[in-house]
Amino acid sequence: MGRRIAKVVIVGVGEATIPPIQHLNAVLGIPEGEFLRETRASIKLAIRFEGWRVPGESYFHTFGAPGRNHAFCDFQHFWRRGQQLGVAQDLGDYDLNHLCCQTGRFGRPRSQDPFLDVPYAYHFDAGLYARFLREVSEARGVQRLEGKITEVLLRPADGFIDGLRLADGRTVTGDLFIDCSGFRGLLIEEALHTGYEDWTHWLPCD
Repeated sequence: MGRRIAKVVIVGVGEATIPPIQHLNAVLGIPEGEFLRETRASIKLAIRFEGWRVPGESYFHTFGAPGRNHAFCDFQHFWRRGQQLGVAQDLGDYDLNHLCCQTGRFGRPRSQDPFLDVPYAYHFDAGLYARFLREVSEARGVQRLEGKITEVLLRPADGFIDGLRLADGRTVTGDLFIDCSGFRGLLIEEALHTGYEDWTHWLPCD
């Protein structure tokens, strides 16, 4: 395999994910136990917001849902009616994820009982996850080429990427190029100048 490039530093940060990460690992055929071990992952049940409405107030945005919906009436309507009657408790008291967060206790559900559904994600070291995916990919036949990109070759006809020139003189060609250079945007910005679509007017809390 190619040599390691010392000039490129991968920062291993604590990556916070949402439940679809489980589907990705399942599609890749990665056992959860192996993933947890190799990435030093922990379970994530919710996102906690401090100072939610007023100073000192916190809010758990959980990955689960409170209560259970019925065919023609969702749970929040029952809860609101219960509030009006003075019998409803805090909404989080009906959410298993919220209760797990409050008590600091969790066990991966082993039953298919929908009433025991506790959706979850992970916290893990992004650098370890990248290394783990690389090892899994190479074991399945993926070839890794390492080198510093010095030039992006564009097709004269349509301006699309035709290949990448590396510092050692090699040229890498392909049908699909994915830019993983972060904020620099080596391919999508420096070479293709794709720009950004401004969504500021849709994001009042940006």
